[in-house]
Amino acid sequence: MISAPIELELRKLGLTEKEVKIYLAGLELGPNSVQKIAQLTKITRPTTYEIIRKLEQKGLFSEAKQKSKRYFSAQSPERILSILRTQKREIEEKEREFIRIIASLEERYSKEGGIKEYKGKEGLTVLKEVLSFSPTPEITIVNLKKSKNIREILKKIEKRLGEIEIKEINTNLDGTLIIFDKAIFLPEKKQEGFLIENKLIIRLLKSLSSKF
Repeated sequence: MISAPIELELRKLGLTEKEVKIYLAGLELGPNSVQKIAQLTKITRPTTYEIIRKLEQKGLFSEAKQKSKRYFSAQSPERILSILRTQKREIEEKEREFIRIIASLEERYSKEGGIKEYKGKEGLTVLKEVLSFSPTPEITIVNLKKSKNIREILKKIEKRLGEIEIKEINTNLDGTLIIFDKAIFLPEKKQEGFLIENKLIIRLLKSLSSKF
């Protein structure tokens, strides 16, 4: 008699309750007819035959012919290891596909939302994004005095792009905001930065800054 825990473990492999019963009956009976397996499991003969065919596809049953009779045999439990390996490959493939989907969604979100967040030590380095964009000759900076490193980075920008006009605005904003054809916001007390590319937000920021 096969113990209940073994049946539960086999169910974890993705086998149905009836598949487990028929597989275990096949191990117990050895090569035998569908009728004998059905009798032992108390599952109807047509259903038993259908399930055996499914287990054959999974490599857990095989068929042999002797004269005019067909016999079905449950395969070695070692075959279960091959099922686990197959499941592992399928999971890994699903994981890779999921990563590709997430990357695609993040890219779409980035384009539609137009805001990228840089955390930790990368917070300040968001300014280096400016060096690759070729911004307009005019840059508006809100609260430049609050940032120690921005002036040095602006010098590099001027060296690369030529002379640029910088408009400085000082407000109670809790951080530094740099507006050009895009925008960068650096919170004052956090090591993070935000690159803003949403055109509507940029127009709004430019409109607000023009009133100072």
